[in-house]
Amino acid sequence: MLWFVGLGISGFKSIPNEAIDVLSKADMVYLEQFTSPISKSDLTKIKKATKGEFRPAKRWLVEDGNEILENAKKKKVVLLSYGDPYIATTHIELRERAIKEKIKTHSIHASSSLTSMIGECGLHFYKVGRIATIMSEMKSLTTPYYVIYKNVIEGNHTVLLLEFNQDKDFFLDPKDALNGLLETEKGQRRKVISSSTFAIVASRIGFKDQEIVSGKISSLKKRDFGKPPHTVII
Repeated sequence: MLWFVGLGISGFKSIPNEAIDVLSKADMVYLEQFTSPISKSDLTKIKKATKGEFRPAKRWLVEDGNEILENAKKKKVVLLSYGDPYIATTHIELRERAIKEKIKTHSIHASSSLTSMIGECGLHFYKVGRIATIMSEMKSLTTPYYVIYKNVIEGNHTVLLLEFNQDKDFFLDPKDALNGLLETEKGQRRKVISSSTFAIVASRIGFKDQEIVSGKISSLKKRDFGKPPHTVII
């Protein structure tokens, strides 16, 4: 059996009661942290709630999926992830593979930072267009640039997720993301982004120290946004 369980967005305290019960009865619990970092204190609490074997799961292990599926054929296995298990993850593909291999699957949903963030920013979710990710390498910014371009034409907001590298403990700073978009504009010249473009930076949504800042890119570039995770909305 394979459980897909969401942690929610506010740390261990936001985990559904049903999920706590599942963790205590599972033979193996995989925790993936490559979509968003999890604090050491929350990690300790998760380990204490887990009675079976606990394993941190790297991106390659989850995307490959073979080990997880093989164990799920004989044991009760949980794949635990930040937010909701199926939003901004590759877990749907793993679930489809499990179903094809006759492995029973169950899901425990939780709040997602994406859906919560839109509401916290005072925006309507049905006005959100295609979502893109901004990486630190300049060459990769062409894709999010054209996502913004198409969303602007359609009158939609663009949610920009920022690169998080678990192995290097690296989270792309919003200022670097905005500067990268401005540099991309110089090459593409479609008048998509300028220093006068209005943007929102949403930081640590769901935590006590969450912060939402909006304004022209020219002013946002000068601001310190503190601890990650951050998301940019155009």
